[in-house]
Amino acid sequence: MQIDHYISKLLYHHDCVVVPGFGGFVTNYAPAKIHPVNHIFYPPSKSILFNSKLTQNDGLLQHNIAISGKILYEEAKRMVENFVWECKLKLKQGESIILDKIGTISIDVEGNLLFDPDKSVNYLDDSYGLTTFISPPVVRVPMHKRLEKKFIDRKPVPERTGRIRKIHWAYLAIIPVLLLIGWFTFKTGFRDNTTQQSSLVPSSEQTSPGKAANTLNVENKTEIIKDLNLSSNDAETNSETSLENTASAAKPVLNRPKYYIIGGAFRYKANSERLIATLRQKGYDANSAGQNPRGLYMVCYFSTEDKAEALMNLAMIRKDDNQAAWLLKK
Repeated sequence: MQIDHYISKLLYHHDCVVVPGFGGFVTNYAPAKIHPVNHIFYPPSKSILFNSKLTQNDGLLQHNIAISGKILYEEAKRMVENFVWECKLKLKQGESIILDKIGTISIDVEGNLLFDPDKSVNYLDDSYGLTTFISPPVVRVPMHKRLEKKFIDRKPVPERTGRIRKIHWAYLAIIPVLLLIGWFTFKTGFRDNTTQQSSLVPSSEQTSPGKAANTLNVENKTEIIKDLNLSSNDAETNSETSLENTASAAKPVLNRPKYYIIGGAFRYKANSERLIATLRQKGYDANSAGQNPRGLYMVCYFSTEDKAEALMNLAMIRKDDNQAAWLLKK
């Protein structure tokens, strides 16, 4: 019966197993560690030591052999004594004692016992299933390099002010042209109505006394006068209607809605003024857009009465400066 087999089993649950008359095997807890050069990770374990001075019989080994082998305690005791006698004989002959899953015991020149533990076995139950492994080193960036600022060349931002002002001037240049077209339409309509009215009035040849006056009787004269009066009234009515239509067409449309591109709203007016100054430094025609129903002071990039122009510039501002900009209609 192999005694080292029972010693190995007891080391899983006991910190010390004594072989009476020979020595004791002691286990010590060893925490997890890392090899600094090979980067090998070792799990927690129990290291085994051999103490030749622990020879006092505590009965642990004999009792375990008797129970496992179902033999008497005295018989188990004799088995341990025979094991000790064989071990000492091998050592005297200069041989090494190999204990399975425990280690190797030998004797040096001076007669001292040497114990080389078997490191392939881990007697710590909590580390069951954990094995050694190799992990590549982690390259860490020094703290001073992490805090070092890196300056990146930014692309020049194109000026948007000139483009916005060009759009304003283009629309301002169209206004006189529209006024001129309206004035020309008014004059043309007035002349046409005047010509039509003049053609309805009888000429001097028709109204002068002559042959026609002598040949016409009173009733015919009365009918002609009535027809002329009716025609004259119709002409005047048409002329007045045409003048009213022309005048109404020439009048500019009032109360057109105005569109504001809002860049922010603030509770305090001083904050809105600071944003206005910042936007003007960037080249925008920034201004105050008044207060909203909540009493916040609104700041706009610029304002216009043309919705298409407002939407176009809103897209540009969202792309280049402020994604949160929005359109306000008043």
